[in-house]
Formats: sequence, C-alpha cells, structure tokens
Amino acid sequence: MNEGRGGLRASDADRERAVEVLKAAFVQDRLAKAEFEAHVGRALASRTYAELAAATAGIPAPLSTVQPPGAPSTMAEQRTRRKISQAELAEALGVSRQTVISIENGRYTPSLPLAFTIARFFGQTVDGMFA
Repeated sequence: MNEGRGGLRASDADRERAVEVLKAAFVQDRLAKAEFEAHVGRALASRTYAELAAATAGIPAPLSTVQPPGAPSTMAEQRTRRKISQAELAEALGVSRQTVISIENGRYTPSLPLAFTIARFFGQTVDGMFA
C-alpha cells in the first residue's frame, strides 16, 4: 500500500462509500450479519485510509447495478404492474416522491432498512429488487 496515502484522514464520504460496498456484499450474501455489523463498525470508526482499507479488506466491490438507458428498474416495474403512482409508493414507504424517483432512476441506493422495506412491500427479496 502507498504508505503516504494510508496515513491520510478519511472523510465522511469515504466512510459512506465503504459502507455502501459492505451493504452490497451483505445483500448479495457475501457477508453474514455479524460480519457485516463488525465491518461497518470498523469502517465508521476509521480515521485514516489505512484503517478504512483494513475494514473493507477482502470485500469485493459491488456488482454494478447501473440500469441501461431506458430500462425500467425492478422497482418501477413492480410499481407499474400494481398500478401504484410514485406518490402513493412514497407515502406507503414513508419517503419522499423524489426518493422513489431517484431509486427508480438508479441515482440513489436506498439504505439497507429502506431496501428491506421496499422488497417486503413488493413481496420480493432485496437481492431480487436491487441486484
């Protein structure tokens, strides 16, 4: 590892990116719940790049979830199939309509609790909804 960079302080954004990688690994069954919680705790407590790298060591980067242009997301397909508006879905999930739009367009990855809520709402698995 580049020793010079390892000692640099990690930002909140760096820690959040690491947590997103860990969330993806957990959702894809590449981490058990206890491992996920331990790694997230270490990532959030990391002060330097070296500590952050240690918290995510051995965790592969998430598989791409970027939708091809014009391809509807699974969430949009499920919502449309059930004839639910974005506003109705937002209200049912307890989020803003903008959040629903951003998730459907692939511009926002929901938190793990929200991902479980969405999957449960549609009777799907989290992996099936967001993989």
